[in-house]
Amino acid sequence: MFSEYIKLTGRGEKGRRSLTQSEAFDALSSYLDGDAELLQLAVLLMLQRVRCETPEEAAGYIQALRDRIDSKWKTVNADVDWPCFAGKKRQPPFLMLAAKVLAQQGKRVVLHGYNAVDAIKYQVESACPLLDINIATTPEQAKKALDETNICYLPLESYCGELVPLLNLRAQVGLRTPLNTVARSLNPTQAPFAIHGVFHKGYEKLHAQAALLTQEPSIIAFKGEGGESEINPRVSTTICGVQNVAGKLTYIEQEWPTYLNEVSGAHTEVSAEYLQQLWLGNIEDSYGDAAVISTVAVLLKQFQPEYSQQECLQLAKQYWSERNK
Repeated sequence: MFSEYIKLTGRGEKGRRSLTQSEAFDALSSYLDGDAELLQLAVLLMLQRVRCETPEEAAGYIQALRDRIDSKWKTVNADVDWPCFAGKKRQPPFLMLAAKVLAQQGKRVVLHGYNAVDAIKYQVESACPLLDINIATTPEQAKKALDETNICYLPLESYCGELVPLLNLRAQVGLRTPLNTVARSLNPTQAPFAIHGVFHKGYEKLHAQAALLTQEPSIIAFKGEGGESEINPRVSTTICGVQNVAGKLTYIEQEWPTYLNEVSGAHTEVSAEYLQQLWLGNIEDSYGDAAVISTVAVLLKQFQPEYSQQECLQLAKQYWSERNK
């Protein structure tokens, strides 16, 4: 049966087509059930990669993997799902400070990712200990961390270990697969708000459209700095997402103007120590301040759609300046 999905996707130009959401769900489920070989799945994923996966295919894969996630993760009562799968190379992950700011404002924030996706980039998990962000490997640990500090980090292997070897295909074939999109979209705790960063422009729309198909109540997706879930304040940003509008889940788009026009954004020390010193106020970094403020602002806009962008930016700036260091 799996070979039929390969044929559908890979036959001649006039005969091929993308998979439906239910076909994608069945294809990945059959592999996870042991009814297909890794080679077969890899071929299917590469065929989809060549023409770009569709929202329906991504949604089917998301549903198949969510079915494997222990339902206990939903009991941790998270507010914000924050996938961090890209890593950072040019700048440290200022998104972690943005997450800490929101945690101090009472939002229960769950960061999650995979530490070995790209060994040449600095991964968020590496900075957690120095920034006092607990790494939780069970739902019980996550709930305890959120109860105590409103923030924690989940390694991918703790909630969806089946995905780890599939992400490692990237190292073998040299290309990302549709599952790199899917990994960001799993929302293991089923938090009502989610923030997705993408590397390639255009994928923000795919993320939002897939989220609409999987009935995510509220997400934002955008081309983030280095592909991570962090606003680059030196450029304007297109936000695509899902929002509840008059009781109906609706696809939305927003344009956020450039926040910093005259700051270089030159490479900064990429380390947990740098982030710690910025949080403590021991160093000044106008770019880092702006990255935190603008990232917090886009989430505040999603929490409170009736607020203007300027109001969200002003509130984010206040939260950052008044943080408990």
